[in-house]
Amino acid sequence: MHSRLMPGIKDTVTIIVNDERCKIQKRLLLLNLKELHAQFQQDNPDNSVGFSTFAKLRPKNCILAGSSGTHSVCVCTIHENCKLMLEFVNIENVTRNWDTLVKNYKDCLSVMICKNPTPQCHLDECDNCPGIDEFCTKLLNSLDEVCISHVQCISWTGTDRSTLQTVNLKNVDFIDELRTKFQKLKPHSFFAKQQSMFTAEIKERVCEGEVLVMFDFSENYAYTVQNASQAFHFNNDQCTVFPAIYYYLENSEIKHKTCVFLSNSLKHDTAAVYSIQVKLIPEIRKSVRNLKKIIYITDGAKQHFKNRFQISNLLHYLEDFGVEAEWHYSATSHGKSGYDGVGATFKRAAYRASLTAKPKDAILTPEALFKWAKSYFKNIETFYISKVEYEKMKRKLNKRFESALPVPEIIKNHAFQVLSVNEIFMKRYSNATEGRRIVLK
Repeated sequence: MHSRLMPGIKDTVTIIVNDERCKIQKRLLLLNLKELHAQFQQDNPDNSVGFSTFAKLRPKNCILAGSSGTHSVCVCTIHENCKLMLEFVNIENVTRNWDTLVKNYKDCLSVMICKNPTPQCHLDECDNCPGIDEFCTKLLNSLDEVCISHVQCISWTGTDRSTLQTVNLKNVDFIDELRTKFQKLKPHSFFAKQQSMFTAEIKERVCEGEVLVMFDFSENYAYTVQNASQAFHFNNDQCTVFPAIYYYLENSEIKHKTCVFLSNSLKHDTAAVYSIQVKLIPEIRKSVRNLKKIIYITDGAKQHFKNRFQISNLLHYLEDFGVEAEWHYSATSHGKSGYDGVGATFKRAAYRASLTAKPKDAILTPEALFKWAKSYFKNIETFYISKVEYEKMKRKLNKRFESALPVPEIIKNHAFQVLSVNEIFMKRYSNATEGRRIVLK
């Protein structure tokens, strides 16, 4: 809740466990130590632990922002842009004389909705919510009172590629931009919390015969070798790395296993995901004999997860694999999970092994990486998918994909359940009690 697993290859620390040195992944603290101590006291009123002791007991792998190696990337631009706008206007200072002090974006969201909000409040379906207009009017007046006519701020702009842009806006234009961004943030923040909550809940209540699968493409592994020539730096040879974690119930206990899929094909599309599923499901059946249903939770990457081709595969899932399936998507830029750590651990170990190996034993091909991983990792099952296998699977799926119909409002929905081979039930968020039935034929 108050920390995030860092996904980088080098995001590790060495600790002593049972008199042996081992590397563990770093966790970036999302609050400073004083805020964490205050939260600890609030959650544990019976434990009187002073701040100094609390700080000393901080685990070595829990690091503070600003420390070496804490460059946080892949943040949510929707959240970040709102934070940046409030930071540059010094919102806490501007609102210090208001009836309600506004310190951060969460306070802004709270003044936009009812005091006891319902899901309808977050989804702009409540007629009683105060909205953003009153807040924006008060903020504009407060800026005028302190003689601020222009606000210079920065924001992330772009779609597939993004850049940090500096803009100098008049008060009115700044307020209009703030209004637009917070109107977008309100439902987005709600979806992020709901999907995160659903993920935590489903991990705890996986039923007999059900399996929760979470996976995604990791950053491609770039080969390295000791004493490389200068020109090797410009070598772009890479290997696809696709980590996966699945959770299941065994003897009334939730267990999990991890897998990593490697490929010399660098295509990250729906056909590549399907090729991975073909190998993953038999592996799952080894642990879950009476497999009845698979629940997928992934991010909403449109190039390989959230598109009409993936929904078409989902509709044919029972026919293809003999098991039911449903798919849930996290909110945009909120899809980080344990598999990110698996991918980082895998690539870090491979990187180190290649650097310490003799030149003739260096890991410089996908096949060599696969062979090394099979012998090195005891708790990670490794699979290899060749480019030939991928191309064959893509040709097989092309006929299905050509007839795949667009799914109305697929971007707005985050949960998809199969009703029949031509019918799907989709919901705005996974725990929603209502949804929409869509016929695709």
